[in-house]
Amino acid sequence: MRWIAVELLVMALIGLVFGFLGPFGTYGMPVALRLAYWVGFIIIGYAIFRPVSISAGWLRETIAMPFWTAELLATAIAALPLTFLIGFAMSGMRFDPSFWGDRFLILYLQCAVIGFGIFLFMRLLFGPDGSSAESEGVQEPPQIVSDSAKIAPVQTKLHDRLSGFPDSIIALGVEDHYVRVHGPDRAEMLLMRLSDAIREMEPLEGMQVHRSWWVARDAIVTSKREGRNLRLVLFGGLEVPVSRAYVTKLKQSGWI
Repeated sequence: MRWIAVELLVMALIGLVFGFLGPFGTYGMPVALRLAYWVGFIIIGYAIFRPVSISAGWLRETIAMPFWTAELLATAIAALPLTFLIGFAMSGMRFDPSFWGDRFLILYLQCAVIGFGIFLFMRLLFGPDGSSAESEGVQEPPQIVSDSAKIAPVQTKLHDRLSGFPDSIIALGVEDHYVRVHGPDRAEMLLMRLSDAIREMEPLEGMQVHRSWWVARDAIVTSKREGRNLRLVLFGGLEVPVSRAYVTKLKQSGWI
């Protein structure tokens, strides 16, 4: 997918930067070997850290764990296998008992610091919505039935980014680093952050109800529960998940 290619490219560039700088005692390596070392292990680290970070997003939603607690926990877990891999490589692809002591602890802390630093950099680069969107997985466009007659069209600043989008916007949903703009009977993708898209929704009244979703108030038909989970049903049949952190706010606002 496109977002994987983009993130791998960013990882490779980060690896090149580390390779040229040669931190943590690697500057003494030949340049070519140093570049290969850092690019290789940064990409391997990405392959380990990314799914663990996605799992942290699921954990946050399931038990309402604070964001930074979940991310620090994910970093601590993901740094372990990466430390083992790097330690094994540094030991000449063999088990060296002398490595699994203070040297292992130092390498583990280095992996954790670099991993968390890259996470912060990616969050700054792509915004908080992009990283959290992927934890939801890619969502296929819903099969919706036209109900547009029940919603008065409201033009927003975001409409200027859309290609002939005649309908009022009923919801915004994050997919990878994109925002899918939903109308009653059509949808369109924009490469932008959810927070930026929300700022362009005036004068349409709405609310963010999930880290990956914003909904227009007038588009809400009803709400329904599936166990402990709450979903909003919008005109056209689109169903939007509501994070538990937003349920109280929706109730206090009289939306549900």
